[in-house]
Amino acid sequence: MALEIERKFLVVSDEWRMLTQECRIITDHLIAKFEDASGKARIRLCDNVAILTIKGARRGYARREFHIPLSHSDAASMIEELGQGAAVMKRRNEVSVDGLVWQIDEYLGKLSGLVTCDVELPSEEYSLSKPRWAGADIPANATFSSSTLAAMLETGNDHEIKRLLEGAGSVSCLASP
Repeated sequence: MALEIERKFLVVSDEWRMLTQECRIITDHLIAKFEDASGKARIRLCDNVAILTIKGARRGYARREFHIPLSHSDAASMIEELGQGAAVMKRRNEVSVDGLVWQIDEYLGKLSGLVTCDVELPSEEYSLSKPRWAGADIPANATFSSSTLAAMLETGNDHEIKRLLEGAGSVSCLASP
């Protein structure tokens, strides 16, 4: 069983850009949410690969996570049949800081301007020294969860999206559509 130990933050500046090692476009499709929002299943399309990811309940910063490769036809069928909410698109940038890989996500489309970052830790006891560009800690904040973002996009409520971006103290001038 795979255990993901992850911290997630809002991004407050673009100081990370000069450190970028890799960049790719990701499209996430939520296909299931489990009871009491304790977990989810999604299909991620990235680099011409489709992956089904199942995430368990978060306990602190840790949760069980499983990745299952899919054929493109199976992924398309599952998205069509089970998709919940709109697809969430983002540009993922990878940056190495103090031996850890940080993933900076610049959301695209109507969420353009929202920039978050996450880092997987080697243990729950790991003492993280976050970079200056990593702001508020948000892993337990449902406002920034993929399922909440997908639901916002699905309803097309631009006012709600604008409020989200303003409340995030987003760095909207940094993300390009």
